Amino acid sequence: MLVVDAVILMGGRATRLGGAAKGDLRVDGRTLLERVVAAAEVARRRIVVGEAGASVLPPEVRVVREEPPFGGPAAAVAAGVHELADDADAVLLLAGDQPFVAAAVPLLLAALADAADHDGARAVDAEGRAQHLTCVIRRAALDRAIDAVGSLDGVSMRRLLEPLRITDVVVPPAATMDVDTWADADAVGATGGEGP
Repeated sequence: MLVVDAVILMGGRATRLGGAAKGDLRVDGRTLLERVVAAAEVARRRIVVGEAGASVLPPEVRVVREEPPFGGPAAAVAAGVHELADDADAVLLLAGDQPFVAAAVPLLLAALADAADHDGARAVDAEGRAQHLTCVIRRAALDRAIDAVGSLDGVSMRRLLEPLRITDVVVPPAATMDVDTWADADAVGATGGEGP
């Protein structure tokens, strides 16, 4: 059985939400971030990179900040990985604004376990778009990818993961729904914040 740690990204300025703390939006009584942290419960260790806001997280979940702040997703992933011990088989990478991502996690882990010749498994949405922040990557491969990029400031997840051999996994449509706009918030049934 794979030993998995998790890094959950809850950074960014939420400009399309008017700067509202999107992690504080609630779906079925829990914040977006609380839902994603729970989805990663299979992980031995969970690190949130960014702001926890109003979320009530389990005491063992650590919250850190990437350097420089708002340095982009690759910098955030590296900051989270830096906080983990290096003895896990793989790292689950999730965006903190996907309220239904729990449906994708077991599919990704199963795909990685079945793909011994791949570095990771990544969710693909209903339109066939790769979801670079809904994936699980073997720890050694992720370390190599981070080291190969050099300066991580402003680096996208696509660029970080590009050299890796990743198997794509079709997941239920709701699993990749995220909240970048107020229309997205409406689509997932999120409440709270300072919406229009």
